[in-house]
Amino acid sequence: MRPTQPVIPNAVKDPVARSQRPSFWILRCAQHDLRWLFLALGSLLLALCPTTATELTDLGQGLSYLRVHSPADSFKAAAGTGALVLDLRYAMADETSAAELKSTLAARPANMPLFVLVSPDTPAVLAPIIHQSPALTLGIAGARPAPKVVVRAEAAADRSAYIALETGTALAPLVSGKVEKERYDEASLVEEFKNGNLDAQPPAAPDPTAATAGQPEEPKAGGDPAKPAVPTDRVLQRAVHLHRALLALRR
Repeated sequence: MRPTQPVIPNAVKDPVARSQRPSFWILRCAQHDLRWLFLALGSLLLALCPTTATELTDLGQGLSYLRVHSPADSFKAAAGTGALVLDLRYAMADETSAAELKSTLAARPANMPLFVLVSPDTPAVLAPIIHQSPALTLGIAGARPAPKVVVRAEAAADRSAYIALETGTALAPLVSGKVEKERYDEASLVEEFKNGNLDAQPPAAPDPTAATAGQPEEPKAGGDPAKPAVPTDRVLQRAVHLHRALLALRR
């Protein structure tokens, strides 16, 4: 028996096949592109999906960290009895979530340390609630409400450090950055007097964010030059340092 071959329509002889075949391939290509588009969007949403929302993260020595992103995130975890850093720098909120924040802060023990991190992007609806609470607010210049502790850092550096946690950087390296200080002790002051400088003053402290504000930090010796330096979250770091200082004073 002679093997049969599939019948392929002749586009010249068959005007129907000629009119339908291009549209068929266009449809297939469109489906292929849409599939990749959906996969790309799904990957993007997973990357942007916060992993720390409404979950307490242990910062050690009885201090916890809570980051709130959207009105759907609950403030209930902030009602605990332990010391807490509540990060509202880049949160989104509405009237309902603002009312929940107000009731949550009112339920916290008055003698338990509460540090609230704010920024210029903190929702205005939360500002009066934060201002009226007994919390110690920390943030960069221009934050709202006006922070009681102003941390010197560029807005871009603050945002970069905030995003670093969302993209997989561990919390510990973000708060362990070293603040470089120039040595100026009594010996230096005596030397200034010997040289005739009777109005000697300590030099201005260097800006700890200068390396991250415009250019990336230089890689350390022995490090991987292709690996970007981990930014330091100066606002969160200051809250941790204040908590450790309170513990030391209580001892």
